[in-house]
Amino acid sequence: MPNAINESETIVKQQLFTKVLGATAIALCSLTVISQPSHARPTLGESRFWCSTSTGVPMTVYQNPQGAIEPWIEWASDYFSGSGYNPTTRCQLVSQRLETYRRNRQLKYITVGVMNGQNVICTANQVNGVCQNLIYTLRRGQDPIASLYNLLAWRQGQVEMPSTNESSKIPYIDVMEKLR
Repeated sequence: MPNAINESETIVKQQLFTKVLGATAIALCSLTVISQPSHARPTLGESRFWCSTSTGVPMTVYQNPQGAIEPWIEWASDYFSGSGYNPTTRCQLVSQRLETYRRNRQLKYITVGVMNGQNVICTANQVNGVCQNLIYTLRRGQDPIASLYNLLAWRQGQVEMPSTNESSKIPYIDVMEKLR
């Protein structure tokens, strides 16, 4: 009788091991298929956002269809590092979000709003539209409108200048032309 119990336990352990091993393999394969590295450079003719670290400072960049690389957001602040979001991690996450929004045609205007009680930089479908998709969260006490004006690297030289689509106190920066 003890041998029958030991054989039964062995079979159950083998089945459990097989299930765990199979689930692990499926999970790893899923991660490989789903995740697109936000740091991989696109090929010529392909437009795309990604996180570049070539200058030593993480930067969200956009390659336009002509192959020109345009800097968008420089990630120099370590403010969120204590929460596990160092500049490189934020760069990768935000670059992936922007790329998803671009592909889904949800990246028309960049504005500011509030999500979960925190000031954020986000997307909107139209001027005076609601804050729809999170781009990134601002630190507590950070002026959202000043942050928006200073956000985009390609707007350098335009700091503190109103966007062309400012029809209220909240600016809406049209990025559709920049993506074409």
